[in-house]
Amino acid sequence: MKSQEKTESAEKRVKIRKLAPPKPFPPVAASVSATGPRSAHKEGKNFIYLTRKTSLGAYMRRCKNLIMNDGYKILHLHAAGAAIPLLMQLSCALPSILPFPKDEIHTEISTGTVEVQDEIIPDDEDEDITYRTRGKSTLYVVIRIGDGQSEKDGSKPIVTDEGSKPKKPKSRPKKTAGSKAVLVFEEPEQEQEDI
Repeated sequence: MKSQEKTESAEKRVKIRKLAPPKPFPPVAASVSATGPRSAHKEGKNFIYLTRKTSLGAYMRRCKNLIMNDGYKILHLHAAGAAIPLLMQLSCALPSILPFPKDEIHTEISTGTVEVQDEIIPDDEDEDITYRTRGKSTLYVVIRIGDGQSEKDGSKPIVTDEGSKPKKPKSRPKKTAGSKAVLVFEEPEQEQEDI
């Protein structure tokens, strides 16, 4: 009986090729050449699709540079399937490396499912290739610094009149228990005493 089941399962073996899922947003803005280097892209740099091929440290460095150097106040992070734990680690670790108060960093998380297709290739070459549809989990995280409204449309960095360099705030107001905002321009120098 068991030998008969083994031969039937061996006859029905097929090769399954998992096709790439659709991207949640285009990899490059429509106004930019897709073949050029990533550093030449000006628009859409804050839309990041995470994969397991890139390490957590690389994503942390990239996100920090987008916020600190390029002036973005909103990051759109997306992951699917096995990259979801990486996105969760990134969204938990990123606020601690940014020089903003914790109450200014807002995180929005939404989950979803995307349908992906698999090619089923039979062993017999006379049969046609069939397709199977399955669901794949997705996670979408939006990280906003402050109100996130300092950007014109949420996807472009702040640009000064001098050129393409982003505007960096000189000081941030710190909120206290009351409704007054306290500005800290510089902390006093501490003198070391000889012991």
